[in-house]
Amino acid sequence: MALSPVRTEPTALSAINRESLQSRAKDAIVQAILNGLFMPGERVIETKIAEGLKLSRSTVRAAIQALIQEGLLVQMQYCGTIVMPLTAVGAGELETMREALEGLAVRRAVEHATSDEIEELHRRYEAAYAAAGNNDIGLSYRLDLAIHQQLVTMAHHELLAFHFKLIEPKMLLYMAHAGGPFLSRASFERQHKDIVLGIARRDPELATRALNAHFAEATGFLVTLFADKEAQANDQPSDID
Repeated sequence: MALSPVRTEPTALSAINRESLQSRAKDAIVQAILNGLFMPGERVIETKIAEGLKLSRSTVRAAIQALIQEGLLVQMQYCGTIVMPLTAVGAGELETMREALEGLAVRRAVEHATSDEIEELHRRYEAAYAAAGNNDIGLSYRLDLAIHQQLVTMAHHELLAFHFKLIEPKMLLYMAHAGGPFLSRASFERQHKDIVLGIARRDPELATRALNAHFAEATGFLVTLFADKEAQANDQPSDID
């Protein structure tokens, strides 16, 4: 039986490559925002990003549109596209969304997490505890986030993981501008220890109660912090005489 000839006509690989470039552009913009290159409320200019990344404007435009859909960038009439402003209302909404998602994650993790996944949760907890209270705020927040990412992984729920992934950049942006006073080891242990213990012991009441306490404290801190920042900004005198 003769073999079919090898196809030589163009395939869909070019489309995959284009998507890969858009994904790389999107990741680069997100990192620039998290690193403070673009501040909350600051305008994001497509042409400058394209020049800096050495990518086409169409590729960068697609990346920007994706970030607008995810909410990290905001399209403003007459102003163009800006980085999502950080507000007390926004902090409260984000934390209540996280609480809903992670509440489901914890309840499912108690039931579905494997022994290896629980061991990984312990490792992440110990790493974050060791880093808490040091001078590397960025590292502390990343390790803190890694714990919550593991909670979502342990839930074994694809739709939950998808929606959590969507809000991760917003979480990191608020964390990056929250500062470090809240990252003491005592506060970290108070907010996380019983969540880990509850899951390890397969105790849904302990884990859920600890998670609720965690978000009550964290939400109160963030909302108050950004309300104070907004009040300070409003009290600043205008530069215009």
